[in-house]
Amino acid sequence: MRPKIAYKYYMLGMLTIVATLNYVDRNALSLLLEPIKHDLQLTDSQLGFLTGFAFAVFYALAGIPIARWADRGNRNTIVTLTTGLWSAMLVLCGFVGNYIQLLLVRVGVGVGEAGCLPPAQSLIADYFDRAERPRAMAIYWLCSPIAVIIGFLGAGWLAELVGWRMTFILIGVPGILL
Repeated sequence: MRPKIAYKYYMLGMLTIVATLNYVDRNALSLLLEPIKHDLQLTDSQLGFLTGFAFAVFYALAGIPIARWADRGNRNTIVTLTTGLWSAMLVLCGFVGNYIQLLLVRVGVGVGEAGCLPPAQSLIADYFDRAERPRAMAIYWLCSPIAVIIGFLGAGWLAELVGWRMTFILIGVPGILL
């Protein structure tokens, strides 16, 4: 019985870390828009499309087949693969040379991030009974405030120290390692 209890809390901790990294990207991107704009010579309209419409559309559209896959497939595998996808795409953000490349890579980030949160919540519901689930979800959703701290403070510090490109690379690597 003990290993099962230990595993479910291990799983909750890992899912919380993955979700935190998921949100760190969004916070970091908003902080890095100005240096990206200047480096790639982008307009405000291009940045708005990149961070708003393009990301949201592909995040939402990818969510439908990924949710269907999660209903029929292994949710651990889905979270692992999609975390690897958006983390790799995040690293690639550091290597883009123009707007179209950045847009395509950010679409990849959106598709990958769409596979993180719904399967994770479903896993939590499977492993934690009704009485434990509110606490488990509260722990899981700590990802958002933790990501704000890491995303803004960490990404701001990194951007100042190593530039926006290396910041994306350094933020993406932990997700690949997970």
